[in-house]
Amino acid sequence: MANSNYIGTLGELAVRKELLRQDYKVYIPESDTAQVDLVIELGNGSFKRVQVKTINNKPRGTAVEVRLKKYVNTDRVDVVAVYYRPKDIIAFVPYSNEKNFILALETGKNNQKKNRTWFYQYERFPEFS
Repeated sequence: MANSNYIGTLGELAVRKELLRQDYKVYIPESDTAQVDLVIELGNGSFKRVQVKTINNKPRGTAVEVRLKKYVNTDRVDVVAVYYRPKDIIAFVPYSNEKNFILALETGKNNQKKNRTWFYQYERFPEFS
């Protein structure tokens, strides 16, 4: 089994590739001390900080949970990029100081479709005004 640094690097590379495909300029901090993985330049010249979270295992249910306790109330992260490795998909979720959030991958076992936050809603990097 791969170690967590290797898995995290795979996620960062996948996210960088997708952001380049979406025509963004991607910058990489020189060290890990910034606690942000990537910096993205928007078309208007402003920058957004991106934290990449890689999910390596299939969830037990129909959704994945992303935990972000160490980023709450720090104003260090603008977007969380979630790389779900089993399906090779990425969600770009605007970050609003949540401790965690859940992204649905498929309809719930009880056929619930409403009031779910879908992974696929976030395939494009968010627009900022």
